[in-house]
Amino acid sequence: MNRTITVRELASRVSGDVLGNPEVVVSSVASLESAGPGDIVYVESAKYAGALSSTKASAAILPEGIEPPAGMAAVRVRQPALVMAQVLELLCPFERTFAGISPQAAIGTNVTLGEGVAIGPQVYVGDNVRIGRGTEIHPGATIGRGSVVGENCVLHSGVHIYDGVTIGSHVIIHAGAVIGADGFGYIQEDVSSSGSPADESIRHRKVRQIGRVVIEDDVEIGANTTIDRAALDVTRIGRGSKIDNLVQVGHNVEIGEHSIIVAQVGISGSCRLGRGVIAAGQVGFADHLTIGDGAVLGAQAGVPEDVPAGERRLGTPALPILQAKRIFAAQKQLPEMSRRLRAAERRLAELETRLGIAAPDAGEDRSTDDRA
Repeated sequence: MNRTITVRELASRVSGDVLGNPEVVVSSVASLESAGPGDIVYVESAKYAGALSSTKASAAILPEGIEPPAGMAAVRVRQPALVMAQVLELLCPFERTFAGISPQAAIGTNVTLGEGVAIGPQVYVGDNVRIGRGTEIHPGATIGRGSVVGENCVLHSGVHIYDGVTIGSHVIIHAGAVIGADGFGYIQEDVSSSGSPADESIRHRKVRQIGRVVIEDDVEIGANTTIDRAALDVTRIGRGSKIDNLVQVGHNVEIGEHSIIVAQVGISGSCRLGRGVIAAGQVGFADHLTIGDGAVLGAQAGVPEDVPAGERRLGTPALPILQAKRIFAAQKQLPEMSRRLRAAERRLAELETRLGIAAPDAGEDRSTDDRA
């Protein structure tokens, strides 16, 4: 259930300045288009300021330089989007969906549960697992033996934590994520001398994956994302990093603190991503790469080599962003350039015919035609 708050109280909570009536009460957050009485909206920049005049919201979060329409209360702040996130937490706080341990959960031996842990029906918790206080495990999740889950975490329905995984505190893992499955490790084995049929002369021998996964504090992992265990050592997701839905993190990968990995990114084994790296949607990394701190990879970038710290790259293969943009601009002109080239070739052929110059044979280098 949403809470209510006056504009005066809200401004004090977010260190903002009140514009208009401070006693206006708001209870929900909405978009500019859908807002009604009792709602609060936000405007990030002057680009959206025009929509304020038509919104029916009771209040707004505004940056410097934008004034509210007559009759609308507002709170002026430096970072409207950040403040709106705080407002959402105030008005729509997280609420637990259940409490206690469901009798339909299966709990192994020597399991340690902190105070206030909630475990839903059809959850499986393996032997020697430790779960910190305040953590909530939703229905159908599984936690393999010997794993550790920290305090105030949320594991949504259908999350599968394999054996020996370590998860820090304040971690959110969304439905369907799989943490600690085997990395993709195989050795090609030539068995042609064993008398096997020709079509069976090559086999792929599995390399056991005996490493671990460590998820540090304040990480969020999206739905149906997979993070493989290391072959021998550790796959690590650094503190504060946020991983979107449908991301593949291969074995032995290390992602630095406060990185952002967007949907459908694929990170091959043994890559090292530094602190604050951003990988936009569908970026693909070759294996054993080092990506420096603060590097940014644009959407659908294919990354075949190391990327220095702070560099921005785009395209496949990923190139420095200004170079990539020039290439993209040139690509748009290729049809016209091709048309002009064909026209020039026709004019050249006509000129050679008038001058009685024999056309070179196919594939002949014109640069040798006038050689003495």
